[in-house]
Amino acid sequence: MSITDPYAMRCPGQEVYYGPPAAVSQNDSSPKRALISGDKLVFSPPLYVQRYEAVQEIIMNSRLPVTKVVDIGSAELKFFRNLRCIRGVQEAVLLDIDEEKLQSCKYRVQPLMADFLLRRQEPLTVKVVCGDARVYDPILSGAQAVTLIEVIEHMNVGDLPALVQCVFQRVRPHLVVVTTPNADFNKFFPNHTPGTFRHWDHKFEWTAEEFQQWCQGVVEEHPEYKVEFSGCGLGPDGTCCTQIASFWHYTQYLEQPDIPQADTTATPLAGEGNTIETASTDTSYKIVAQTEFPVDTRTKEEWEMDYALSRFNSLRNYLVTGERQDINLGPPVWQQQQEHTDNTDYFTPQPGVVGVFSPPLLGPVAPEYVNYMVPHYESEEAMYKAESMKNQNCFYIIDNRYAVIPMRSLEHWVNTGVEIDVTDELISKAVEGECIETSGRGSSWVGKVMLYEESVSFDKTTDTEEDREFLRWPSVEGLDEETHCGLEDREVRSQSEGLVEELEMWD
Repeated sequence: MSITDPYAMRCPGQEVYYGPPAAVSQNDSSPKRALISGDKLVFSPPLYVQRYEAVQEIIMNSRLPVTKVVDIGSAELKFFRNLRCIRGVQEAVLLDIDEEKLQSCKYRVQPLMADFLLRRQEPLTVKVVCGDARVYDPILSGAQAVTLIEVIEHMNVGDLPALVQCVFQRVRPHLVVVTTPNADFNKFFPNHTPGTFRHWDHKFEWTAEEFQQWCQGVVEEHPEYKVEFSGCGLGPDGTCCTQIASFWHYTQYLEQPDIPQADTTATPLAGEGNTIETASTDTSYKIVAQTEFPVDTRTKEEWEMDYALSRFNSLRNYLVTGERQDINLGPPVWQQQQEHTDNTDYFTPQPGVVGVFSPPLLGPVAPEYVNYMVPHYESEEAMYKAESMKNQNCFYIIDNRYAVIPMRSLEHWVNTGVEIDVTDELISKAVEGECIETSGRGSSWVGKVMLYEESVSFDKTTDTEEDREFLRWPSVEGLDEETHCGLEDREVRSQSEGLVEELEMWD
């Protein structure tokens, strides 16, 4: 398969080829390299990924806010995966002239299950539109950024002036990003024939000088714009496989006028997270699909309370299992207790403290990591007499049954390692329903949360051997034998009483 194979060049996934690398074009320390594998040139990451990430970074570094983006030549709609990650973008218009391709790829703009679980902080409306980019349509108005990723080389040179007029004169965004192949790089493709193009549908491929001349002509025609050049897909001599031009409306940066908002009333939405298919009635463009992503509508107070509750649940899980999400703490607390005993079948409590203060740390510890102490006590009286009660990083387990959680420790657990600062009042309000008992207010608040349903006593002087046998967990074999015997007994009783009925098995 040659590098000019139409299918290979149309499918971005085909830019990665297998086989032993024969040559490395860049220093091995470069994070983005090009390799020659057999008769193919391989980019790592793939060239289309580098291209999308470069355009995404340009938009994210915009000095003016970008709330609406128009992507011309969307085709397979793959750039939307990057577009949706740009903070501040609330509307995306994905425009292409191939309606059949848009219909087959519109599933890529559907919200994922994760979008309903972790909702966006800002609304996002996506419109998949079929239309001619050379003709202006009101659906393009209000865009702060327009992208043309590998588009102009698929158009006739004579059609470019109409495209430039539509984008730079009618839409007038403050940022326009244009990418196109660099003909200077073609010599590095194995088996490349001079005078041929990379793709069967390319009408032209410009060198870096030709592309810069065209961009300078656009700037001369629209002097309110300035242009900057960059690229991606670095080659052996510093040549980029893809060249990028970023046009900035510098007068808007100086004056910062009010940017008109996009007209979003042309087509009503079917509902949050739903997609509708319709055609715009007052424009020449056809809306193939329109989607509104789920939005988190909670207030700041509600969000902080939910966050505090989630951290409280993670604390309860830590007190039961000894496992934390931010670091590997090794064996659970109960297992560490067993490791400190005399290897008997039950745990022998010591006077006062009956547990391990803190589990050992395994592996590297982050600078902001805090090791919390979890002492075990027979009673709350013993807890209050201990000096560790003054430690702000302590939680206490009483009688192997419930935990006493002071606010000074809980507040530290909730707010450590994050940029927010949830107040004591909101924390106590959020977790009050999870506690069996609370007392105090503010920093003096103390809550009690149940960890185990029943307290297990291991006092040798009071418990009989029969009690200990009852408290031991039965083995799997024992459970199977008891269940089997129970079924046989019930079957015999049913037959002896002359009853023919189906045994009811209760879970």
